[in-house]
Amino acid sequence: MDVLIVGAGVAGLTLAGKLLQQGRSVVLVEQAEAFDEAGYSLGIYPLGSGVLHGLGAYEELLERGEVAKTYSVVDAHGDLLQDVDLSSFTGEIGPMVLITRTDLVAILLRAAEGADLRMGTTVTAIDHSDAQRVTATFSDGSSGDFDVLVACDGLRSRTRELVFGEEPDAFDTGWLLWAWWAPMPHWDRAVNLESWGTGRFFGFYPTTDRVMCCVGMPVESFSAASQDLVVAKAFLRDEFASFIASDDRVGTAIDDAERFFEWPMTDARAQEWVKGRVVLCGDSAVGFMPTAGAGANTAMHCAGSLADELSKVNGDIVPLGLKLYEKRCRAIVEKNQKDSRKLSRYIFVDGRAKAWGRDRVMKHYPMAKMIDDIVDAMHTPF
Repeated sequence: MDVLIVGAGVAGLTLAGKLLQQGRSVVLVEQAEAFDEAGYSLGIYPLGSGVLHGLGAYEELLERGEVAKTYSVVDAHGDLLQDVDLSSFTGEIGPMVLITRTDLVAILLRAAEGADLRMGTTVTAIDHSDAQRVTATFSDGSSGDFDVLVACDGLRSRTRELVFGEEPDAFDTGWLLWAWWAPMPHWDRAVNLESWGTGRFFGFYPTTDRVMCCVGMPVESFSAASQDLVVAKAFLRDEFASFIASDDRVGTAIDDAERFFEWPMTDARAQEWVKGRVVLCGDSAVGFMPTAGAGANTAMHCAGSLADELSKVNGDIVPLGLKLYEKRCRAIVEKNQKDSRKLSRYIFVDGRAKAWGRDRVMKHYPMAKMIDDIVDAMHTPF
């Protein structure tokens, strides 16, 4: 079976590694010339790390990442709303590990050694009219025939557009995050902290050697901001003055920023996953916001499930394997996305009355109830 994977992100590399274990021939194309050195912080639940067990890469995850033990939520003034022992979610099946996306990609790259990886290359045209093969034309002018083409090229998948020709169902919170890395050597690496304010959000997500920081506001609130570092830092210090007053590490984190990365709080859901011998996987099928930390985990799990279904078919009956993969994964993945959207409505609150009510609820409503679908997914085979 000849497989073309478009996109060497978390889903694409995971799938490549699993298919190589089966002895498949894998071509993996990635539009970027090189892998991003900045990346984001990712929380890897057992939902995703179970796939790394199968790739023989779990121990490296623990070596490169940081086990998260506590998740704390405070209000805009730093007063505690909820303090959660993360082992209550995942203790019986494994820890939650914080790792940079760059390090996770490095782990998965090693698992995918042996694939024909072509950087700076993408697919410009796809002919799937032949029931037996799919033909892809690449940006370098070459082309190839494959038994299956898997689109793993992200939330705004060009491959999805070429084949399915449809706009995905989108969800937009109207909020934007700025993310950056800060050294913060004295931050307790076991603690993840978020401040939920009125029209304001601040988050700290530690990895082994640094902390990813995020601020969020409605898009229009950033209109007074500037990507000029001096102006941007002054803007954030003003917007988060109450939080800074409660914890001087907040101001230090802002001062340490060297660059702010924009992260729109939107997601998308494809209306179709399979067309003939073309299939969507990862964010190309169902994209996630970071609100429940499920995106990378779900992408890895779905990639593993797709590889498993392809292990049961040969090149002649690939479409059956793809349909079984969709049947196996789609309902629970969309349920996880729904849970992520639900949590965003707690976090991204604009009005003072709503924020006041939210804060009262947060003091008494267990966090596990807010992400119960994600927890269920860790106990549900798919």
